[in-house]
Amino acid sequence: MTTVTQGLLHLPGSSFKTKELMQKLLKDDFDKHHCFWGKVGFHNHLPHHLLAAYDFAAPPKVLQAIYDEEMKVQSPINLVDRQTGAVAPLDIQVTMENWTEHVGQDKNYVSFLAFFRTEVERLGPVACLEEYVFSPRANGNETRMLLRFAGGAVHPLIQTGYGVEFNEPLLVASGLAQTAVSKPLCPEVFEGASISKVTNGVNGTSTSSPGRRYPSHGPSLLSIIQMMYDSDILTPTLPYQPDALLSTRIKESMTSGRPEEFRRLSTLWTIDPNGGESEFASRVEEIIWACTLLTVATSKHGRKPRVDFFLMHLLTSSLFLPSLLGATKKVEDKISLMRLFVAEILMIMLLRGRPRIDVTLVMSYPEFPQPPPGKDAPTPDESSLGDPRDPSCTNPWPAIIASVIHAPDAHTVKSVRTLYYAAQKFGETPPGGVIGAFTKDGKETIAHAGQLDGTLFVRAAGVIMNALGWVSHGQKEGNWDRSALGWDGAWDKPDDHEFHDF
Repeated sequence: MTTVTQGLLHLPGSSFKTKELMQKLLKDDFDKHHCFWGKVGFHNHLPHHLLAAYDFAAPPKVLQAIYDEEMKVQSPINLVDRQTGAVAPLDIQVTMENWTEHVGQDKNYVSFLAFFRTEVERLGPVACLEEYVFSPRANGNETRMLLRFAGGAVHPLIQTGYGVEFNEPLLVASGLAQTAVSKPLCPEVFEGASISKVTNGVNGTSTSSPGRRYPSHGPSLLSIIQMMYDSDILTPTLPYQPDALLSTRIKESMTSGRPEEFRRLSTLWTIDPNGGESEFASRVEEIIWACTLLTVATSKHGRKPRVDFFLMHLLTSSLFLPSLLGATKKVEDKISLMRLFVAEILMIMLLRGRPRIDVTLVMSYPEFPQPPPGKDAPTPDESSLGDPRDPSCTNPWPAIIASVIHAPDAHTVKSVRTLYYAAQKFGETPPGGVIGAFTKDGKETIAHAGQLDGTLFVRAAGVIMNALGWVSHGQKEGNWDRSALGWDGAWDKPDDHEFHDF
């Protein structure tokens, strides 16, 4: 039986019937569906979609509708050949003695699932993460479980993160099984490189100018992103190829000194091992700001905003860092997880053509985003305090949540959930108060970073709702951008041109 609990947001509205149905649907998915579906090997987002909507207190009928729609495309759990759709009984017994011999093959998913279900029951999620993600055995002799954890556009981390956040052992087991059968994140770059570099320093963030916050030591993440923009070595490869597969972009990006330069930049971001919870909290905060900016601040003035499909995965996965850090006991393992995530940020930036953050653009988006006008527009009585027809007299979040739980794409509600959490935690940040917006000598790390404030997250939610559609208000479902928008050539096509980048 599943044991699902509420997540980080825990919005009111769920009932015992909601929880009962939620547990049933998660169990059905766990028992019946593979972690990949289709010939391409798309990831199964069904549990992600359910839990994100559940955390927004979606009613049972909506949760059931999500399941009924997404189950249509799922592959059977015992799939052994994606191209033919062939299935077969479990034929490999994965054990503690032989598990490292069977990684990297998605046909072994059901075998790993049985193994990790037993291990999670025996050890618990915390010990399983330590043993099967962070330990030397889990990462030696090409096992590479930590790199696999961040592989597949961060989906193994996301799946496991949902399990930890919602106290669901079945999802932890399926996340570890997915990790085991996924490809590792760019081993040609990370093999032999230290992702657990530590340094001594003062605890947490420091403030040497009024309102300004800096990392306790070393350059901020925004500073490193600017260094990446300034690097002559990490320029996007040319010519621009709109239909290039991600594997092709990886191959082309790892030539001509790029791996060495990439490793140099990714290892500049350091964490104080003696800093305690405040150090990790401030570093998570840095990551969430950066992922939000990369997702919604990389379009161009005068053009329809684009939201890159892969950068968006950085945003959705960043939400699980607090939960995963809480389930990771060793400081060195926490540091490895955080530094790997930062390396993933820089890697996806590189693969998307090094898209530039434009602060003036994102801060020009509405601070009070509204759904399209319709029959449900307010008609206030004369006694109303403030005019609810005026966007600046409204709180945009209730309307966003009410609509996004009906979004057909799982990524839409997942993205908005991260932004809602960020608004809760960092929404009152004043201009200039973003960690690392300034260097300690008073210079902005990226252009106009001092203008950023906590309204970023609701502005970002408005961008995503407008791009993907307020479907409960009659708008058609929109699309994530797959043009690799960092290349100038990606903007030669009209805004509504369809791209494919799988």
